[in-house]
Amino acid sequence: MAEHTLQAETNAEPAHREPTDRGHVGRSRRGLLGLATGAAAFAAVMKSASAQPVRVKGDVDPSALLEKLVDRITFGATPEELTLARQLGYQGYLEYQLNHLAINDTALDTRIAALTTLNMTYPQLEPQTFGFVRNELTEATILRATFSKRQLFERMVELWTDHFNIDIVTVQYYKTADDRDVIRPNALGTFANLLNASARSPAMLYYLNNDVSTSANPNENYARELMELHTLGVDGGYTQTDVRQVALCLTGWTIWKGASTGVLEGTFRYNNTNHNQTAKTVLNTAIPTNGGQQDGITVLNLLINHPSTARFIATKMCRHFLGYDVARSIIDQVAATYTSSGGDIKAMLRVVLRPEHIAAATPKIKRPFHMFVAALRQTAATVTSTASMRTRLNEAGHLPFSWLTPDGYPDKASHWAGNLIARWNYGASLVNGTTGSISGLAVNDVAFYTGATTADQMIARIDDRLFGNRMDPDDRERIRQFLLPSPPTTTRRREAIGLALSCPSYQWY
Repeated sequence: MAEHTLQAETNAEPAHREPTDRGHVGRSRRGLLGLATGAAAFAAVMKSASAQPVRVKGDVDPSALLEKLVDRITFGATPEELTLARQLGYQGYLEYQLNHLAINDTALDTRIAALTTLNMTYPQLEPQTFGFVRNELTEATILRATFSKRQLFERMVELWTDHFNIDIVTVQYYKTADDRDVIRPNALGTFANLLNASARSPAMLYYLNNDVSTSANPNENYARELMELHTLGVDGGYTQTDVRQVALCLTGWTIWKGASTGVLEGTFRYNNTNHNQTAKTVLNTAIPTNGGQQDGITVLNLLINHPSTARFIATKMCRHFLGYDVARSIIDQVAATYTSSGGDIKAMLRVVLRPEHIAAATPKIKRPFHMFVAALRQTAATVTSTASMRTRLNEAGHLPFSWLTPDGYPDKASHWAGNLIARWNYGASLVNGTTGSISGLAVNDVAFYTGATTADQMIARIDDRLFGNRMDPDDRERIRQFLLPSPPTTTRRREAIGLALSCPSYQWY
């Protein structure tokens, strides 16, 4: 495994730095050249969307918001998912998705059972080719987002994967266990359990150098990101002194390494010999001498119970589901629920996803992973391999587990609005038959259009399956005109689906 070389930083107090887009300026510029028209269309959609009236609590009808709820908590509202939501009603559907373990997902489980590395221990993974291990984890991520009936759960896995971001190339075999044992079991649990699991994750400890942090040579990387990115936030009230003190508290939190450690290899280890036993002060709280591993546990509890953490996590969750500029009053409600519930993620989601909050939610751009998966779901695509899709995601700058810096893939429109070519090419190739198609993915356009023979019937089918009958009228008319004269040719039938996937309104939800 390559040596990890992130260096501790020596910021002046307060220990602030801007975490977004670090190291990936090039990706955010991808596809801008020669795309003035497309970029203008994106800007026009954003302007018109943000100008939509905001409904207030008094006039909210939950039944009228079902489609918008499904949009927000899934990777693409299919007709089948919308039918289920209408059967259960707003609160019934939300509770159905929150009670994810009660949802029968055996079809997906059977499908990913062939990905044998997902359940391997570190000693079992190490003899495998790293590329093979990485591809299986990425394929599982794509298949779960596409085919799982536990859609809200998968959307939360997405959120926490970015929140506790770990670049898989840096940590290699450790990431499989982190996804399996840290993120997924705790995605709808409590933030306290999630943070504690992450703090003991060999992937996180290796990625941010805490595995080599000792009393004699403390490393501050994990301590800083623990406060800046995982809990308090960059303006959460900590100082560079706090960073140094937290680093000392976490010395000795490391990994069992080497084949001689047997089945323990690649798991969390507390090494008391390497722990700094002096007295420390973190966030104005005294931590006495000779605390051992309890020093780190005390720090985690301080951070979990800090009001800045409540606000930071509430903001992250609201942004994920409700838009880029959520009202402070909504964030405050979610933060209060974090505090009163002990960080219960489901309790917070019930507040985030209240009908009045969904009604006020502003449009969000589908990040490439979201857009690519939504297209698979809504066209009922057959997926036999994700190899070519992984290549497309990489080209779009959104291959899972591949963001290099600890801040995770950005959740802002400005970063993603520049990759139009990747989106257009994906939409066109997905339905383009054998020419330029994406290997392993297939859309049966005959089945898609069953019963539709005219241009009007076909655009109605596109509107229903891809947009839930909420397609932008201008986009709808342009594609209807493209389908003419009736009956449309086979080529035009296919290309019309690709055009719909590429149109500006499909990029938003």
